[in-house]
Amino acid sequence: MKTSVSVQNFLEDNRLIEDIFHELKSIVASILSSVELIALYDGKMVEGRITRQTEAIKSQVIELDFQLQNVRIVQYMLNKRFAFNRKQTSLHLFLNQLIRDEPYDKVLQPVTELPAVKKVIDAYIDEFVIRQLVLNLYFWMNRHSTSHQLPKLVFSFEESYFEIRGQFYANYFRDTDHELLNQPVCYLMSYMAALHEGSFDLVMEPGKNVSVVVRVPYKAGGLR
Repeated sequence: MKTSVSVQNFLEDNRLIEDIFHELKSIVASILSSVELIALYDGKMVEGRITRQTEAIKSQVIELDFQLQNVRIVQYMLNKRFAFNRKQTSLHLFLNQLIRDEPYDKVLQPVTELPAVKKVIDAYIDEFVIRQLVLNLYFWMNRHSTSHQLPKLVFSFEESYFEIRGQFYANYFRDTDHELLNQPVCYLMSYMAALHEGSFDLVMEPGKNVSVVVRVPYKAGGLR
């Protein structure tokens, strides 16, 4: 099953704010739980456990920072003060820095395929918006992936557009087709693609294999 996600009036649906708020509460609860465990381990010979908990806290703080940026974007959109700032960008360099620079390198590098290129590829994009689109896609896939399988992010460069393809195997114990395809974060990602005159499609295959295909033209004028 394939669907193109519509972005029409998605900001009028308050589920987006509720979803982000729920994620923030969950992250803060996890951080507090990890801190309490470290306090419990204090003075005991459990160095390995403390290391795991500190790594968990770091990961959760990274996601907290990303979710706060989502809040900022949505707030600007609701207040009609969102400044969309497209500029000419060396695309491969930008994407390479995104997946290799802290704080997201440890989560993005293991799951990302970014092909080498022989020439400079320029794209007319808002770097902040594309960054948030990629991060939203990764965290959304990771949240719904089965626990034993990491999602994949594959970038490719076509003649008139670049493609971001996300692939994961959905946790069928928790999600239904409708729940996966009708989540507010999908509308947010679709909106970010639409700002660039691009497209956002979801493909649900038998067995809960899910592909997300984002296509963004290099230049203004939309996809060809």
